[in-house]
Amino acid sequence: MFKYILKRILISIIIIFGVTFITYSLFRMMPDNYVDAKFMAQSATNPNWQEQANLVKELYGLNSGVVEGYFTWLGSALKGDFGYSFIDGSVVTEKIKSSLPVSFIMSLIVTILQLGIAIPLGIKAAVNQYGPTDYITTVFTMLGISLPSFFFSGIVIKVFAVDLGWFDASLGLQSGNFNGNGWELFWNQAWHLVLPIFVSTVLSLGGLMRYTRTNMLEVLNADYIRTARAKGVKKRNIIYKHAFKNTAIPLVTMLSGLLASLFCGSMIIEQIFGIQGIGYQSYYATTQGDIPFVMAYNTFIAVLTVLGIFLSDIMYAVVDPRVKLGH
Repeated sequence: MFKYILKRILISIIIIFGVTFITYSLFRMMPDNYVDAKFMAQSATNPNWQEQANLVKELYGLNSGVVEGYFTWLGSALKGDFGYSFIDGSVVTEKIKSSLPVSFIMSLIVTILQLGIAIPLGIKAAVNQYGPTDYITTVFTMLGISLPSFFFSGIVIKVFAVDLGWFDASLGLQSGNFNGNGWELFWNQAWHLVLPIFVSTVLSLGGLMRYTRTNMLEVLNADYIRTARAKGVKKRNIIYKHAFKNTAIPLVTMLSGLLASLFCGSMIIEQIFGIQGIGYQSYYATTQGDIPFVMAYNTFIAVLTVLGIFLSDIMYAVVDPRVKLGH
């Protein structure tokens, strides 16, 4: 077990280095240079803009080759220094910390709802194969998988905010004319999160529901399930004690990306609803070529993804004792 963990840690470190190098290389190859564009816009009032731009490039290794620039960034990153945002000059780590909570809360609620709805419905559809429940969930699954998030978000805003007036049509985390604090502020912000959470939940149900149904059907057709039925074991015990226990094994693998998804936010949905979480910030930073922020964000997500896969492998051995993590 120790050798397995040590091997996975070494592989994970190599993967993180590879991800960060590829990300850095792609950003260095972008045609637009945000540093030059930012200082050039100040050329009318700042005659020394070119010198200042060169100083910023020197600081971040942008006036050297890609490999040399990457190792300049890596040296600072290993010390915990991800630099300052090109956009507003704020400390990158502080900017990420300030935008993480709202995205984490949204993702956590969506994940709980997704697991609590999709898995029971997937089991129900498998148990009642070709019945009304199965057909309804299948249609619902296809809608969730097929609808683009921006299109569905627009429909939800139009119906519930504009037509029915149940929600504030203004975008953002709170109403534009709101000046309260304490619990009033909490409930105002919570009410603004209902629609984006609803959209994210509906769009995320389809894949997990279908995955659960498929695996449950495979297990229900196994020989030991038929044997249990022949022995007169209660249907409920067959489904939840025997069948679902084995269905959970592939589900553990699918949930390996759960840890990263809790923190990465949703770029499109946060953008549409004006929620300035980590997804919104990363989208804006990407479009503006904010290399320090994007590199820090992608490094953070890469570490979480690798950690999630590692924990998934450990959990695989927990839910299935036949799996030996020794290689």
